[in-house]
Amino acid sequence: MKLVLLFVALTVVVAGGCKKMTASPEPAAGGGSPSGGGGGAVMAVHGAVQRLVVENDLHQLHLFMTNAKAALGHVPTSQETLAEISRPDGSRELVQLIQSGALVLVPNPPDEGLWAYAREAPMQGGWVLMHSEPRRVTAAEFAALQRGQ
Repeated sequence: MKLVLLFVALTVVVAGGCKKMTASPEPAAGGGSPSGGGGGAVMAVHGAVQRLVVENDLHQLHLFMTNAKAALGHVPTSQETLAEISRPDGSRELVQLIQSGALVLVPNPPDEGLWAYAREAPMQGGWVLMHSEPRRVTAAEFAALQRGQ
């Protein structure tokens, strides 16, 4: 995963080219970058990396919850899921995303339906974890998913 993120970041940097600093090291008025315009590109790279991280983490969470469902006979609750992935051999990244609120676990997920979602999904749309797979939805689609539970 780290290799993929590094590749994405390097691709964007190479595609954007290299500009010499023409302004003082102080940020330009209006919050611009010192190089005269690279701030948007940096934010775009950061956003792309965050989307990849969330998608990958949701795939990992999907595998865990699917296997737990098969073993337990029901989808694990948010407490069961967090307790299991918090173990030393669990995923630190997933635990950090859940504890920070960036990834929200549905407290008592149904066998078929919404299991988890990215913090921004209710208001802006974003990644959700369904029983079948992780996928991106709009805010309206997210509202419909919640009503369906």
